[in-house]
Amino acid sequence: MPERILVVDDDPLLCSLLEMALGREGYQTSVVYSGRAALDILEKESFDLILLDIMMADLNGFDVIRQIQASPKSAAIPVIFLTARVDAISQRIGMDAGAVEYLTKPITPDDLISRVKATLASRS
Repeated sequence: MPERILVVDDDPLLCSLLEMALGREGYQTSVVYSGRAALDILEKESFDLILLDIMMADLNGFDVIRQIQASPKSAAIPVIFLTARVDAISQRIGMDAGAVEYLTKPITPDDLISRVKATLASRS
């Protein structure tokens, strides 16, 4: 069964590109465009990894990861931040909140895939 990745970003074009890149590697992806939608889908479905943006309209990624970490159903899912925020403070906040990686946009598909593979491999 392919590993399942949840992509959470409010940019539909980026989400499409991520879906294509991840799909070519055999991953099954689900995409949501808001923090609230991410929390809703996590109540119903399980994932092996979450790619999470920080800057979203309803709930920012920091709030989302805190709620993910607080839920017994989703706390064990690794979260990789994929964001345009490059400042050290945001990176520290993200890692302190429980992210396993903090990647900044733009990122090449090859770099993203290698980080995804490494994260999933370390989980096994």
